[in-house]
Amino acid sequence: MTASSSGYGDASMAFNRRFTYKPAAIVYPKTKDEVALVVKCGAAAKTPVVARSGGHSYAAFGLGGQDGALVVDLSSMKSISVDQSTGLAVSQTGNRLGNLAQYIWDNGRRALPHGTCPYVGTGGHASYGGFGLYGRTAGLLLDRVVAAEVVVANGSVVTASNQANSDLFWAVRGAAPSYGIVTAWTFNTLPAPSSLINYWYTFSSSLSNAQAVQILQAFMNFAAAKPTKQLQSVTNLQVNNGHVYIEIMGTFYGTASDFNNAISPLQNSFPPNVGMSLRTTSRDWYGGLTEFTGSLNTSGPDDYDNFFAKSIFSSTAYSQAAITNWVNYMTQQGSAAPVLWWVLIDMYGGAVSDIPEDATAYAHRSAVLNFQFYGYSSNDGHSPWVGQSGIDFMNGLTASLDPNPWAAYPNYIDPTLTAAQWQSLYYGGHMDRLQQLKATWDPFNVFRFPQSIPLPT
Repeated sequence: MTASSSGYGDASMAFNRRFTYKPAAIVYPKTKDEVALVVKCGAAAKTPVVARSGGHSYAAFGLGGQDGALVVDLSSMKSISVDQSTGLAVSQTGNRLGNLAQYIWDNGRRALPHGTCPYVGTGGHASYGGFGLYGRTAGLLLDRVVAAEVVVANGSVVTASNQANSDLFWAVRGAAPSYGIVTAWTFNTLPAPSSLINYWYTFSSSLSNAQAVQILQAFMNFAAAKPTKQLQSVTNLQVNNGHVYIEIMGTFYGTASDFNNAISPLQNSFPPNVGMSLRTTSRDWYGGLTEFTGSLNTSGPDDYDNFFAKSIFSSTAYSQAAITNWVNYMTQQGSAAPVLWWVLIDMYGGAVSDIPEDATAYAHRSAVLNFQFYGYSSNDGHSPWVGQSGIDFMNGLTASLDPNPWAAYPNYIDPTLTAAQWQSLYYGGHMDRLQQLKATWDPFNVFRFPQSIPLPT
């Protein structure tokens, strides 16, 4: 499909409508061998080659992140199988999270850790992390990958695992799109937990800034104390009528009594007179997952958004002074922001931190908190983006908490970062090895986009 094809306009639309790019062509292969032919063609033409799985890249890197890319759309490659004796699931990269979660539940009551948006593609999610409400218990989605089928720059189809092409296997678990097109993942699934507790803490809609600071400090201190891995917790922040709105929610994998024991240090640290209310539900795995995700069915049309997002990892709780500065920014500048916005703070660590930092290209395992700052246009993101003022506000919202973060989550990609910034924030001390492996596996830089791993200089 090229610019002269009917349907090109729709096919080249980004999920994040803040971006409009014109690919040289969009191709829809049905087999790994067809993918290989497309890669050879792109390499011969010296055209940037990118893969599109679900198309949810925050910076539209699945469209190339620039004009003129050859887009390999994997949406026609959706086979999944589960070996009932080993629990290994082989899933082609056209599958979205909803497809994968539904299939492995239906075929053996299996589970994987992953995010909560059913329409997100498995390709980018598994390539750059894959954190969600099962993450502290079971790790990242990329931590469950035991093999990848990869079309590399010369058009070969190779297996990457600990047993074969182990250097490539290291790289694809953290930066896969820079090294090839993963056409299928092999995941080591887990028996789905038999029962879980979902929970929601809400607070007064008229919190003072000081009260909001105390609640946020309590949550951060709780995360920094590294509670049981069976507990996942996330804080949702917005501003309504000049007051910070706080909701803390999550999942506990275990019994109600064990949940009460696990959550009590957090609950007991909330300040008095803040209108705290706790609601819980008891579910099986599937009921608990869909209570947060909604239906896993992805057969309908995907929605879109106009947005700009940033992220921060922290290995400690922030100080009262830092949180106070942040809350003041929210209630002052945030109340008159040019965009709608929210912040999510995931309690991080647990099983993610059990894996050595150098075991995979994914670099950030020591964090205890993962912040996502998300600004979007009016009409629920369907109005045009407001321009630079929205980016400036979101940068200010982030910097008011931490002006010099040490790490960020590569699935919450920020295309405004300089090369020095994104290389440090997303890949940390792994950049040198990633660049050497780029030279080994993609010496002519076939797989390139604005934040792809560069060849060594």
